[in-house]
Amino acid sequence: MTRNQIREIRSHLIQGLHSINGQLDSGSTVLENCPDDTDFAAQLAQHGLNVAMQRRHVTRIRELEAALKRLSHSDYGICEECGEEIGVARLKANPSARLCVACQSAEEDGLSRRCA
Repeated sequence: MTRNQIREIRSHLIQGLHSINGQLDSGSTVLENCPDDTDFAAQLAQHGLNVAMQRRHVTRIRELEAALKRLSHSDYGICEECGEEIGVARLKANPSARLCVACQSAEEDGLSRRCA
């Protein structure tokens, strides 16, 4: 990978972190005491959605931070499963990718064998 590509990917990762951190601040809700069970159920459902989104954001933050850490080491862009290089186009599309396309497909299909 060239220095420009690394710089572009680093910028994309940092922008992703800033974007998610902004979303975390705006996603909190407080459950209120409602005399109406329907309103309370709606609030509870919304709270459940907010908690799920918070967890998803935290997971994504961890992925982006791990990718930034790998970017500063020699193992960034190397598939964690087979050890082959991950394509630059894939890394630009998803800079936190840990697997090459073939290994990612195998994982999604539930296969644990290594790709070649």
